[in-house]
Amino acid sequence: MTLLETLVHPTLLAALGLFVVLSVLVELLGLRLLYAVAEIEATHWLFEHVLIPAARAMTLVLFILVAYPALFGLETAPPLGELLAVDRMRLTTLLNVVFLLTLLLPLLPGISRLPELVLPLQGITAATLLFRWLASSLPAREILYWPGMNTVLGLLLLAVVTHWLAKGLSHQLAQRLDRALDIEGSDRLIYRSVVMLMQMPVILLYTLSLGGQLS
Repeated sequence: MTLLETLVHPTLLAALGLFVVLSVLVELLGLRLLYAVAEIEATHWLFEHVLIPAARAMTLVLFILVAYPALFGLETAPPLGELLAVDRMRLTTLLNVVFLLTLLLPLLPGISRLPELVLPLQGITAATLLFRWLASSLPAREILYWPGMNTVLGLLLLAVVTHWLAKGLSHQLAQRLDRALDIEGSDRLIYRSVVMLMQMPVILLYTLSLGGQLS
């Protein structure tokens, strides 16, 4: 499948819809929990730095799993349950990897100044792990995970542009939502969902390059 065909594929649209709903719920519940424990320093830190990031990681993992195999531009592939059943730790590994990236990426000197790279890197890493399991279930063939310097530079540029657009769009939507509901701070509720929708092509351009090697 091409990038456009994948973007409008029912499986991917369902995965994106699920991600949007869950992301908004996570941010909404997270804000309420942080407000409820604002005066309990240790609990507030635990929620802000562990539990809420873990919930965000779970939403991204669910997106990757639901989007399979369309995420790789494939119409048919071994069942997801079959891939995960090979080793009962695979799902746990996927969650742990995304969670660790959630915690570590913002701390890296270069990435901390480029937040637009965080979500694409998380998505690409999780998708690559799932693809490795997919490739290992098929007849042996050489798989290249490095798409080439030109492609990488293109992905970086696209990540920056789409993040900038998503940031402006989420701000505009948040202002309208604040006025409509007479509230403040709704940008935190919709920001992650808007960024994911806008940066989806960044992730897809890489995952499609992986899936194309199986055709």
